[in-house]
Amino acid sequence: MNEAISPRKGLIAMLLSVVFFSANCLLIRWVGLFAHVDGWTTSFARGLAGTIFVITLYSGGRGLHLSHLRKPLLLFRGLVGMITISLLYITIIHIGAARALVINLTYPLFGTLIASILLKERPTLRNLMLLVLAIVGLGLFFFESLVEADFGRYDLLGLLGAALSGLAVVLIRKLTKTETAATIYSGQCLITLVVTFPLALPSFASTSSFAWVVMLVGGFLVAIGQILITKGFYHLDIARGSTLQMLIPLLTAIGAFFFFDERFSALEIFGAILTLLATWLISLTPLKQGTA
Repeated sequence: MNEAISPRKGLIAMLLSVVFFSANCLLIRWVGLFAHVDGWTTSFARGLAGTIFVITLYSGGRGLHLSHLRKPLLLFRGLVGMITISLLYITIIHIGAARALVINLTYPLFGTLIASILLKERPTLRNLMLLVLAIVGLGLFFFESLVEADFGRYDLLGLLGAALSGLAVVLIRKLTKTETAATIYSGQCLITLVVTFPLALPSFASTSSFAWVVMLVGGFLVAIGQILITKGFYHLDIARGSTLQMLIPLLTAIGAFFFFDERFSALEIFGAILTLLATWLISLTPLKQGTA
C-alpha cells in the first residue's frame, strides 16, 4: 500500500484499538458473570463476527480482496493469528488470566527482535530499554497473581504464543505494504472459522442466545480493533506500535474498577504507572522515514 507515513495517524489508530479491545475484555468479563462460555466457542464467535464485519463493510470494491487469500503469506499470517488466539485461551484456562496475559504481553520484545531480522527495523537502545521497562511494569501490576505460581509447561506454551504473536505483528507490518487492512484480517477470520467450528460445535446447544449475542458483539469490537491495529502498522514500526497494545490490560483494569468494583494495591498501581510512562515515552520517539 502506497500511503504517506503519518505517526499521528498511527498513534490514533493504535490507541483507538486499545479502547475497542479493552471494551471486549470487559464485555467478556460481564457475560462470564451470567453464562458459561468456553474458549473454542468464543474463538468461533470472534471469527464469525470478524468475517461478517469485513464482508459487510469492505466487500464490493471497498478494500476487501478475498482472491488475494491464495497468497501464501496472507494464509500464513491468518494461520499464525489463529494459533496465537488458541494458545492464549489454553494458557488462560490452565494458569489463569493474569499470568497468561503477562506472558503473552512479552510479544513486543519478540516482535521487535523478529522485525530487526526480517524487516531491518532497528530499535534504538532507548526504546528497547523502555520496552523492557513496560513489561516489568506489567509484571508488577499482576505481581500478586504471579508470585506463588510455579513455572511449568503451560508457561512455556504461553511464551510460544507470545513469540508467535510477535511474528504475527511482523507479518501484518510486512503485508501492509501490499494489502489492505480488511484483506489481511479476513484471512485470520476465515481460518479461525474453519479450524474452531468442529471444536466449538459440541458446545453450541448449551450456549444461550444471550451469550451468543454478547460474544458476537465482542467479536465486532475485536474486528474494529484489529482493523485499527493493522492501519496503525502502516505508519508505525513494530517496537512502537506493539508496545502501545500493553495499555489494554491497564484500560481494562480501569473499567473493572468502575464497573465491577475491583480494587488494586499500591504495587499494582505503581506497575501500571511504570508501564504507562514507558509506553508514553516510546510513543514520543520520532518515526524514521523509510521504515514502512
